[in-house]
Amino acid sequence: MFKRVHASLGRSRHAAGKTGRRARGIAAVTTTAVVLTVAATAAYGAVTDGAETGSHALKRIGTAPRVPAGATAAGTTASGTTLHLSVNLSPRDPQALTDFITEVSTPGNPRYHQYLGKGKFASAFGPTRATIAAVAQALKADGLTPGKLSSDGLSLPVTATVAQASHAFGTGFKNVRLKDGTIDYLNASAPALPADVAASVSGIVGLSNVNSITSHHTAVRHLSGSASVTGPHPRTVAPRTYTPGMCTDFTDAAGQAGFADGTDYYSPGKLAANYGMTSSATAGAGQTVAVFEMENADPNSIATYQSCVGTNTSVSYRYVDTTAGSGTPAGTDQDGYGVGTETALDIEDLIGLVPGASIIDYQGPDADNATDQNVLDVYQQMVTDDQAQVISTSWGECESVMAGATASAENAIFQEAAAQGQSIVAASGDSGSSDCAPATGSTANAVDDPASQPYVTGVGGTTMTGTGSTKTQKAWGVSQDGGSGGGVSSRWGPVLYQGGIATTTKRAVPDVAALADPNDGYPIYTLDDADSSSPEPSILGGTSGAAPTWAAAIVQANASTGCQTNGRVGFLNDALYKAARSSYPTNFWDVTSGNNSVYATGYTAAAGYDEVTGLGSPKEAGLITSLCAAKGTAATGASTFHPLSSPKRLLDTRNGTGWGLSSIPSTKPLVAGGTAPVRIEGAGGIPSSGVTAVVLNLTVTGTTGSGSLIAWADGTAKPSTSNLNWTGAGQTIAASSTVTVAGDGVVDLYTSSTTHVIADVQGYYTSGTTGSTYTALKPARLLDTRSKVGISTTSKITNAVVSLKVRGHGGVPTGASSVVLNLTATQTVGSGYLEAYPEGATRPTASNVNWAVTGTTIPNLVVVPIGSDGNVSLYVHGTSHVIADVSGYFSTSGSAFHTVTPLRLLDTRTTSALGAGKTLALQISGRDAIASTGVKAVVLTVTVTGTTGSGYLTAWADGGTRPTASNLNWVSGKTIANQVIVPVGSDGKIDFYVSSTTQVLADVAGYIS
Repeated sequence: MFKRVHASLGRSRHAAGKTGRRARGIAAVTTTAVVLTVAATAAYGAVTDGAETGSHALKRIGTAPRVPAGATAAGTTASGTTLHLSVNLSPRDPQALTDFITEVSTPGNPRYHQYLGKGKFASAFGPTRATIAAVAQALKADGLTPGKLSSDGLSLPVTATVAQASHAFGTGFKNVRLKDGTIDYLNASAPALPADVAASVSGIVGLSNVNSITSHHTAVRHLSGSASVTGPHPRTVAPRTYTPGMCTDFTDAAGQAGFADGTDYYSPGKLAANYGMTSSATAGAGQTVAVFEMENADPNSIATYQSCVGTNTSVSYRYVDTTAGSGTPAGTDQDGYGVGTETALDIEDLIGLVPGASIIDYQGPDADNATDQNVLDVYQQMVTDDQAQVISTSWGECESVMAGATASAENAIFQEAAAQGQSIVAASGDSGSSDCAPATGSTANAVDDPASQPYVTGVGGTTMTGTGSTKTQKAWGVSQDGGSGGGVSSRWGPVLYQGGIATTTKRAVPDVAALADPNDGYPIYTLDDADSSSPEPSILGGTSGAAPTWAAAIVQANASTGCQTNGRVGFLNDALYKAARSSYPTNFWDVTSGNNSVYATGYTAAAGYDEVTGLGSPKEAGLITSLCAAKGTAATGASTFHPLSSPKRLLDTRNGTGWGLSSIPSTKPLVAGGTAPVRIEGAGGIPSSGVTAVVLNLTVTGTTGSGSLIAWADGTAKPSTSNLNWTGAGQTIAASSTVTVAGDGVVDLYTSSTTHVIADVQGYYTSGTTGSTYTALKPARLLDTRSKVGISTTSKITNAVVSLKVRGHGGVPTGASSVVLNLTATQTVGSGYLEAYPEGATRPTASNVNWAVTGTTIPNLVVVPIGSDGNVSLYVHGTSHVIADVSGYFSTSGSAFHTVTPLRLLDTRTTSALGAGKTLALQISGRDAIASTGVKAVVLTVTVTGTTGSGYLTAWADGGTRPTASNLNWVSGKTIANQVIVPVGSDGKIDFYVSSTTQVLADVAGYIS
């Protein structure tokens, strides 16, 4: 038979609550006030959220902590109460740190897998010595004594009384009685620091001891069987030689309960087989994995499990803010379970799947008595020790309950781990879509921290049945009994790696999933209750089991030949989502049924990504190939151009083209702050390798407000430049862009406001010499329907094709293969678009210029192959006048193209607008990555904004005569961007002329030499 800790089989420990939670040892309450408001101590007079007036300028950092739901006032906190705080400092250059993590995580980047060495974070990205000294001095000036700076430079410890902290940080303190009877304290307002140092501090942790961190395992099914032991003596299981199955002690006990391997539980061998993982005594050899714990461990339980499965895995213990055995009394954990149950699940799961690895248990104080500071200390120790390549945590806290200062401090620590090449996986929780329900009673959608952290891989849960060809799985979710945590973060914005896959307005959780249902869970040995010292054969579930399972999958990848050759996986999420885009069925076992509606209606599993099981469960063989890919090389040097016979559509978020996982279309727009990765190599007739840049026609439509679009090489830092700009809702705007393509063959598109995005490829560059090269021309007007230029009438064009003579006109020779035209639609009527294509070819389905309303004037640069008759065709859908100015051509006798990292060369907003009729000279040669000599033309995105009337901009080589052609045209109040390819003068400069006053921005994409 078997024994249940709770009457309901598989009931989540979260559903049971923490009824046995003890009141923490804090100073006596001084009042019995019944309202939850306490005035902040006025250390310097009134303090607001901004800069202050008076003798000391102060600034609040973050926000006041939230009072937990169901809490009641319990008076003010005694002034002598001791606080253990950390003043957490921001990295010296947060953007540089983010960029570095992207670079070391991206195949093809020169820094790929060149992680920071142990102890190098502080010197590379930690705050400067001057910053540290200034913050320390400010604390001392307010009567505090900072301790020793952490080795990564991210935190200054401070021990202070409530009275000292109240004075130093301008806040009062109050006690609250939580719904379980515990009395905790918290600060009444956000802490304040002198404004000159506040910007360097991400938050102050430890001002509150309200903490609801808990482990994510379910109720234990303890089995009794042939080898059951009575009395106080430890249980012993006869050692045996390694096998991925369980010993007879376990299987006999399970059999008496009617439980079978592969149906009611999964032995390590059958679990590994279902995920395509290796089963051997040496699996994971040479690797180290660390587990995060906030409870006492029971080494005897772990030893008993090792005897059962025949392993001799190295397990060591590190104590942070605590000492061995100083937690809960032997025999019970904070909820009345056997001591170390969570630790037993984490470690024993890892032992079964990667017995050749070394395991380090980082143990902090018991969760009952732990503060957020204790939690941070454990994570920081795991990262600064930098001994484990993989970190697994099965503990968490409802994201919306966690203090912002704690979340920010965690984020910095997890970024440090990513920079060092450490992978972090975290259980997503067992409360379905309502992660706060156990702690606060709220059934609103919420996710778990740290699974929702951007630099952590959140692991959800599944139910599994069978093995081999009969195996099935669905999302784990049983009303009130537990289910896979998942949903959308309330704190973190959309993340780059989820672009096009999780089309949400915030970070989506989880990223992946594995077995979690306790009804077919993990076989372990653990203590039963407070009266037992004998480990019992048991079955356990929860996302607490799913997280170490994924940790084991990463350990096996790191131990593989591929990763041993090309470097360990490191930050996992970039690689995971790239693997999903490249070959989803090869790398993931998709979960398409079930939901996580535990306390309230949640999310439903579906094909591809979903907020219940993420990308799905691992297919280890495919993942190892993807995660351990060779570095690859990004093509560099001179490039030649290859036009497409007609534009090919690579992305259209309106119908799912190129949007998200293959064969899983989404019709959602790209959300504000979201990113759409677009595969270039191997798509639309483009080669699968060797591409250095691509010429895209980018279109936004169905805009929801003003915004901008940025395009750049995937795996490189998002630039501060822009490629397309719009000014309001309901607009359709297009612009051509030349975008560098990095080693993975993907381009990223980011929008600052929600809109549909279309990307049509016109041609591409390669590092070979087989393509054509560019010759810049002084811009010349080939067509203007307003004044009979290139056409015999002055009528607007309506739903008709204009034949434009190109070869032999405007300086284009007979040997030209493609022409670069600046096309402008003006005096439009209603909505419409314009398409350019080689004469004689089939008209494409992609457009070059788009307009939505009457009276529009809008330009766009296009690269068009020339028809065999020397002409190109311009089709007008709708009614508009059309202008075409030639600025250059491609042939076999021109100059090569060179890519550069997008960079802003000009922004008149930092000085003054360019006045009407004025000319501005801009230095090109020698700027940043641009060659200092031999530059013949430059590729720019030019934007005008703050326009004061209708006008136009013309760009040309400095020293030459201003041409009559234009590059940008606008009407008053518009923000317009267009790509231009401008000849560079002999002095290395170009000139801009504007006919009406406007601000001008110029971003470089490459140059011709």
